[in-house]
Amino acid sequence: MASEQACAWQQGQCHCGAVRFEFLLASLKGMSCNCSYCVRKAALHHRVSAQNFRLLAGTEQLSTYQFGTMRARHFFCRQCGIHTHCHPRSAPEQVNVNLHCVDAVQDAPIEVSLHDGRSWAA
Repeated sequence: MASEQACAWQQGQCHCGAVRFEFLLASLKGMSCNCSYCVRKAALHHRVSAQNFRLLAGTEQLSTYQFGTMRARHFFCRQCGIHTHCHPRSAPEQVNVNLHCVDAVQDAPIEVSLHDGRSWAA
């Protein structure tokens, strides 16, 4: 099952389904960040290039949250509040997808690394 999901387009959505997206999952790797915001939203990030991410529905339902350096843009559904993706401060031209929004990989063995966002300087 895990090998079927790697290197394939996957779909994800917020809790209520208003925001839907797809992205190219190149590997079953995720990243957990311990910055003040990510630790509270408990997202599991998977970074893709912008051309490997498509917003399918819900553009009008997205809200953006920015803080600190204002470089990162964190997107969430204004209906259900679920964080779906972001443009990270370390690579604002790329997209971090929240793997917790992707049903197809919920039970897959995902290799998780830690990003020390709490100690990261701009």
